[in-house]
Amino acid sequence: MLRSLLIMVVTGLALGMAVSCGPSKTVQSLTKTTQETLELVKKEAQRAIALTVEKVKNYEVDPDIGKEIIKNLKEAERKIDTQLAVAVQLEKTGTKEEILQFAERTNVIIQSALTDLKSLNDLYDISTFSSFETATFFPAGGYGIPPEKQDEAKKSIEPIVQRIIKFFGDHPRQRFVAVIVCYGFSDETPIAKESPLYSPLLAKMKTNNPTRQELNVKLSELRAKSIANLLVDLIKINEALIPNPKLINYDIKWMGKGEELPYPDRVKDYKADDKRRRMVSLIWNVLPGSLYAQGLSNDTAMN
Repeated sequence: MLRSLLIMVVTGLALGMAVSCGPSKTVQSLTKTTQETLELVKKEAQRAIALTVEKVKNYEVDPDIGKEIIKNLKEAERKIDTQLAVAVQLEKTGTKEEILQFAERTNVIIQSALTDLKSLNDLYDISTFSSFETATFFPAGGYGIPPEKQDEAKKSIEPIVQRIIKFFGDHPRQRFVAVIVCYGFSDETPIAKESPLYSPLLAKMKTNNPTRQELNVKLSELRAKSIANLLVDLIKINEALIPNPKLINYDIKWMGKGEELPYPDRVKDYKADDKRRRMVSLIWNVLPGSLYAQGLSNDTAMN
């Protein structure tokens, strides 16, 4: 569909060049072609919105990120509707010059929308969700990745890094925001005051008498942060493989979910000390700047 739309845009431009010396029927044909192309682009935007909803449901797009994408796709729809209304009016009363100018402006809008929609569709064809048991990275009760776990942790994260870098390579001239979101989860095991972990966690909290749940939230947050930092470090190491690293911004997020059950619609039989609850999930999305302007407004480029 997107390929055929691109062909239609090129055809529209060719018609526009012919119009300068062609009859009025050619002008009308140009307006009709532009309208048809706008309608098809609108359908693709609507399809992308439905896909985004599905990806959020399947944990492949973070809910907040999904809202941002959908908001910008709906704004693109609004712009298309505005152009369609202008096209209808021009078809009735527009001069040849007005129609030519309109077609040129609209082709720019269409080309930009198609580029963004293609990269979004390409992203949605890739698996962007991963989860890891914390034992893969951390010692019992710890939130820093120790030296003896570094190689195993890097081996687990490396395939994600390679998918991200390949995506950059497949779209070398686009401006993107790489949005990386990590969530940490814990079981309901209490952290005793005499534990060597208690004081370091307490020092990072705003309360002097935290509950078990609050301690586990902080522990899971720090583990999520460690995974996010490892991923960013590995991208930096491989940055020479990115065609235009200056076109890439990064928005890195991490959050502790503590004792909240991870993805309860997938697993129904969690226990209080279930090791499946001791996990970190990672969602990555590489988004066109026009669909995730928030990442471009922050100073998040990796220098």
